[in-house]
Formats: sequence, structure tokens, C-alpha cells
Amino acid sequence: MPDRLTELRRQRALVRDHLDWLDQEIAAAETTAVQGIAPAAAPPPPRPALVAQDPVAAPATDAYSPDPAATQQEVKRGCLLWLIAGFVLLAAILAAIYFFAYGDRPLLFMEQG
Repeated sequence: MPDRLTELRRQRALVRDHLDWLDQEIAAAETTAVQGIAPAAAPPPPRPALVAQDPVAAPATDAYSPDPAATQQEVKRGCLLWLIAGFVLLAAILAAIYFFAYGDRPLLFMEQG
């Protein structure tokens, strides 16, 4: 997360520099239009220098830092439990259908004769 925050702040500084440059260009174009000077005769203003901001120090204690290996194990365990629960539910439904719909005609252990 601190790397992303640093990158976002750097991008914000670049956008600010670009907006300052655009303001200078607009001001230069307006002054040349008011004075009647051809735009090619006016020297372009210098581009702003890129200013690197100091990276923000990470907090001393991280309140939440997930462990990728533990998270992966938890996800696998959860998926396996859902799979087992689904099979148990399917078996229960099939057993209920057999006993309620075909209970009078046994399929297993039929008498020979």
C-alpha cells in the first residue's frame, strides 16, 4: 500500500506541474494575442522542472497485513468444505427421492421368487 500511495502522490505532482505549464502557455498566448505579436515571435516559456516528493514513511505498526500463504490455505479449505457440503446435500436429496418415491418397490435386497 505505501508503494501505491507514493506512486499516486508522484502522479499528482506531475499533473500539478503539467497544469502549471498549461497556465503559463495560456498566459503567454493571451499576452501575444492582446499585444498583436505573432505567436511564433514569442519565445516559449521554460518547461517546469520535475519535483520529486519525499516518499511517505510507512506506519510503524501495520494494523492489517494478510499472510498470503495462510489466506491461500483458508480459501482451499473453504472450497473443499463447500464441495463436501454440496455432495452431502446431493446424496440427501437422492436418498429422500428414493425413500419417498420408490419406497414401496425396493431396489436392493429384493426377494427372489
